[in-house]
Amino acid sequence: MRAQGDLVIATLQGAAVTVQPLTREGLDAYYSRRPSLVNPFKMLPKGGNRPLAFIVWIQNIGRDRVNFDPSQALLVDQQDRRAAAFSYDELYSIFSEIDQPDRALQALQETVLTNFLVIPPKINRAGLLLFPRPDPEAKIVILDMGSFYVGSVEQLLLFEFEVTRVP
Repeated sequence: MRAQGDLVIATLQGAAVTVQPLTREGLDAYYSRRPSLVNPFKMLPKGGNRPLAFIVWIQNIGRDRVNFDPSQALLVDQQDRRAAAFSYDELYSIFSEIDQPDRALQALQETVLTNFLVIPPKINRAGLLLFPRPDPEAKIVILDMGSFYVGSVEQLLLFEFEVTRVP
């Protein structure tokens, strides 16, 4: 496991996983590289409680399949407060209330990891994991990737990040 700026990279037997928290500007940049999609977070009402976003890159560099279930991912703070990643149904309930929900929901469906992934050898996948904002007192959060397998072997993947508040 190594850190490069905000990036944390885990190299496993057969897979590499990179996780980076995304600021509002980072989300803008992420969606600007996908011109056919809108940035759904810009469509949320001002002052709304925006989800905390992480981009996850999974590279299968081995011979076995890599399996990851995003519904098992957790964000844990130093007080052991746990929050599960948002499911598509939860995101739907948030984004169906805005103007032009169809465009926002399409962008979420194409970019957010909510369904079980099976990644064949020599294939890469990337997407967003979205969580509720951590408690205001949180200083450290750990992203626990939960159900992550290389072949039939479960991998313990914990990514630690310092929480910084943006005014």
